[in-house]
Amino acid sequence: MTWHTPPVPEVVLIHGAFHELWGPFRLWTRWTPSVLDGLWSAGVAVGDVSLPRLQGRSVVAFWGDLVRPQPLHPDQVVASSAGGVPAGEATDPITDLLDAPSGHTESDRTGDTAALPAGGTDLDALVRQVARDANARSMELLARYVVDPDMKERVHERLERHLGPETKVVVAHSLGTVIAYQVLCTRPDLDVDFITLGSPLGDPAMVFDLLQPTPVDGQGVWPAAVRRWTNVAAEGDLATAACPRLAERFGDRVQDHFVYNGRHAHDVEPYLNSPSTGAALADALGLDRRR
Repeated sequence: MTWHTPPVPEVVLIHGAFHELWGPFRLWTRWTPSVLDGLWSAGVAVGDVSLPRLQGRSVVAFWGDLVRPQPLHPDQVVASSAGGVPAGEATDPITDLLDAPSGHTESDRTGDTAALPAGGTDLDALVRQVARDANARSMELLARYVVDPDMKERVHERLERHLGPETKVVVAHSLGTVIAYQVLCTRPDLDVDFITLGSPLGDPAMVFDLLQPTPVDGQGVWPAAVRRWTNVAAEGDLATAACPRLAERFGDRVQDHFVYNGRHAHDVEPYLNSPSTGAALADALGLDRRR
């Protein structure tokens, strides 16, 4: 088949936490080779796709700049380095939400380094600690997104601007899956495939019960814009630990897949280059693949 560049990209990707210091073009140039690897691993002939063609049909819905922290005042830096509490640091509604039981331990949320072995020489323990810290940061951003309606509206607009009749698939990672789900629930005019990677959508304490539209009798609402939903969870990914099978929360139409990402359990690139993701994307784009 011949690829043409549409006025609205056919493939829309949306990120999760930890991209405050980057931008849409940095992520686009980093992620699209992994997307291409995923298509290849799923059996799509190399001659049917190329990086320029893929990039011409895709875009990253970027919202990281909206949550980029403001720098501390120099006086606060001095106070902090001296062991004091920076002026202006106060409890807000996010603290209450983060204190809610979530199935994660306190050390998961706080990044308690006491869990590390003496000298920090155990690589696996260090990797687990990094994963806990990353999960805590994701939960912090999730809480801010939930309690701040202005931020939620601005984040949603970043995705909305890229959606249109030509959109064939939305690929979302981590917190981006929560954002994309809630936007797609409001767009019955669309007919897209939905691919969720490392998604916390099923977590009953931190995400699921707070979704809009509200779940009914323990069952999540099927997004109005979605024709097919593929969910991919990785072994050891803390974001998916509470509910790796989203079919349990959103119905049997969700196709759950499980992958191994090694020590990079929650990283987006191993998710993108997995055969499960590649197959779902190929089907969404109507690309032939070897069975």
